[in-house]
This record gives sequence, C-alpha cells and structure tokens, in this order.
Amino acid sequence: MAPLKIYPLHVGTITRQAMTFCYWLDPGKVVDVPLISWYIEGSDKKILVDTGGGDPSQARPQWKPYTREKDQAIENALTKVGVKCEEIDIVIVTHLHWDHSAGNGLFPRAKIIVQRDELLVARSPFPMMAHAFIKGVVEDINYTVISGDQEIAKGVKVFLIPGHTYGLQGVLVDGEAKKYFIASDTFGFFKNLESDPPVISGIYVDLKKYYESIEKISKLSAFVLPGHDFKVLERGVYF
Repeated sequence: MAPLKIYPLHVGTITRQAMTFCYWLDPGKVVDVPLISWYIEGSDKKILVDTGGGDPSQARPQWKPYTREKDQAIENALTKVGVKCEEIDIVIVTHLHWDHSAGNGLFPRAKIIVQRDELLVARSPFPMMAHAFIKGVVEDINYTVISGDQEIAKGVKVFLIPGHTYGLQGVLVDGEAKKYFIASDTFGFFKNLESDPPVISGIYVDLKKYYESIEKISKLSAFVLPGHDFKVLERGVYF
C-alpha cells in the first residue's frame, strides 16, 4: 500500500468570535476561519472527511457570516486533487453540524459513515441546537451507522471523541512519516493545543466526556490537525 496522504480542502469561510473555538480565550475578538474537508489518498478506498457547508445563498441567519468561492464548493475543491464526487468510496462525517455535513448528498457511490449517537441527537436535537443541523441531511441520507472506534480502511481509523457533540468522531491516519489525527471541532485551532490540558471549544454538550476525549486523543501520539485553522492550509498535503 502506498503511503497515505491527507489533502486539506478549503471549502468556505465563516466569521465568528474567536472564543467560539477557544473557550474564553480572546473574548471579543472576531476572526475569519476556514471550513475544511480532508481527502485521504493512498488507502484501498478513496476517502473524504466532512463535506463543507453548502451553498451560502441557502444559509440560515444563524450560520452567517458565511462565504464560499466557486472553487471552494466541495465538488470543485476535489478536482484540485484529481478526484470527482462520484469516485469517493467513503465519506466520514466527523459530526452533523451544517458546516461539516451540508454536502453529504453529493456522493452517490459513497458509504457515508456517522456515529450512532451523533445521528440520534441530530434527528431529535435540543431546541437551542436545532439550527445547527440540516433536516434533509440528517433524515434523508442512507448512513452507515457505527458505534465507537473502528477501522474504516487500511491505515484509517475513527475514534469516538464526544464533547463538542455527543457523537463526534475523529480520524487517525497513518502517514509515511507520522500519524495524523483529524480532530474536527474538538480543537478548532492549533492554539487550543498550546495549553495543558488543551483548551476546549466554546461549544460543547458534555464537559466530562470532552476531557475524557482529550485524554484519549493524547494517547494516540499523533500530530493533531484542528478543524478551523488557516494554518492547516499552509501545507497542501500531510504525509
């Protein structure tokens, strides 16, 4: 098997309070942050992690400010790494918030993998969080539902890391030089990782599980790739 490579794909930009991603750090500071999907090359399957936020013209008021250039639409972003949507075998959905899952329906051949706890809550969300989910995305797609940690393909494993949501899953990838862990919104920025213990997201559902997830991630001894940091995009590929 060829060494695995991870291509981060810039699939849109949102503007938020910085402490949305780093709990109570830099209160009042407003930042632009990228939406990121990840294409994994070199396994026995073509794998995509997360599918972006969809068409900004259809964005709900709670999602704005949100912009996306034409070349950042997931189908166009994938062409930059030589892949078409219909060639993707597996889509791993880290969680079902709109900015990570709006494009889930664009992959006709793919097995679309989500954690059971994530799907259950997304289909019956607490009222204050209902705006974070797209009803058609959570109800109309035929998901492959798993529970807990699991090997997905050669060199690619998912780990259940609840806290930001009840069923968030991260993705461990065996690169040529090191292991990488796609942490999604467990850590929004590299800055989250500069403290011990790391700083959590400003959006969370269970603090106890969140800190247990942080400990679980630390035991993987992997290079952590956060979910919304422009610094991630300074490298075109991780291997």
